[in-house]
Amino acid sequence: MPDNLAKWRDVLLSTLQEADAVNYSGYSKFDGLASPLTETLSFGWWPLRLVWTQIVMRSPFNIRPILGIKKGINPEAAALFAHANLDCASLEIPGSFRGRARKCLDWLLEHDSSAQGNYHGRCWGYHHPWQSPGFYQPPGYPNCYITSIVTGALVRGYQVLGEKIYLDAARSACDFILSDLPILYEDEGHKCIAYVPSMRIRMQVININALSGAVLAQVGSLTDDQKLLREATKLLGFVTSQQTNYGAWFYTTDSQQSLIAHDNYHTGMILDALLSYEQATGDLRFHRNWLEGLCFYRDQLFLSNGAPKWCHTKALPHDVHGSAQGILTFSLAGDLEQACKIADWGLANFYKQDGNFSYQRHAIYQKSFTLQHWCNGWMARGLGSLLLCH
Repeated sequence: MPDNLAKWRDVLLSTLQEADAVNYSGYSKFDGLASPLTETLSFGWWPLRLVWTQIVMRSPFNIRPILGIKKGINPEAAALFAHANLDCASLEIPGSFRGRARKCLDWLLEHDSSAQGNYHGRCWGYHHPWQSPGFYQPPGYPNCYITSIVTGALVRGYQVLGEKIYLDAARSACDFILSDLPILYEDEGHKCIAYVPSMRIRMQVININALSGAVLAQVGSLTDDQKLLREATKLLGFVTSQQTNYGAWFYTTDSQQSLIAHDNYHTGMILDALLSYEQATGDLRFHRNWLEGLCFYRDQLFLSNGAPKWCHTKALPHDVHGSAQGILTFSLAGDLEQACKIADWGLANFYKQDGNFSYQRHAIYQKSFTLQHWCNGWMARGLGSLLLCH
């Protein structure tokens, strides 16, 4: 057992306590348009919206308070903290972890986005407006990524707490994924769905198809729904068809749209999705893809000391999400030596000793401010998994 196990546990418990104390509220990475000033100065034009989003996101210090951006509860944060609290409950650590997990999950049930449109099932989106190169999302507008993250937390809630309301909500979210997201490509063995119900351009995003395929497999296995299992296989069939011959993935099928080369945390998400599908279904058809991707992830997206690289061609900035994703992915894969190395580096370089983590380390400066879901939520998710695997 690693010497640092007690330290990791103490950090996780402090992070969960701090998050609960602030009611899971905080700043988010892409909340730049939540400012009345930036929204006004964008003049409703998507390129300016994108510019302001990037300015806020890339600023070397946190300019959100200056711009009047208020803290809020990101559904992704609630889902990640639910996962971490459920891990602690599974470990039978003394504390109110089941109650905190229910608090997060019940908040998600009370704040879904299905009432915003004529959607077929439960769905979730960011609590703030967001402009990407491919689409604009007003607050609460549902997307595949957040819905998949939340659905995974609901499945975990059902498995640990045994409350069917969470499985029912997860099953409903599958209807949104399959019925409300446009199909961008489909043949007999492959399927690609869109990020949001409507998009300005056709972007085939790899990781959201992986995540949605994984949760369809989980829910399909728990409910014996063969349609969900078939659709899950097609989604992951598409994902694996886009893997390079050296085991990597771009962000989209068009490498020019991906903006960066093979990056850290999206790669980890795809690997976790492939493993989740395999564990849920017992189907090993994608096992080789997972193994090859895991080797690329280990060899090309981390330094020898456990520091996360930004992408395979660029080490900096070191991003806390990369550390968290590495801890999670290698824990789930059973490579605890690598997971522990990443955890040691991550805590030494990002933890602020107060239940919070900093955002990024650059060559000559550090972004020491905290983004609730990006920093604390993902590190709690990773550390919970690491402890559970020990």
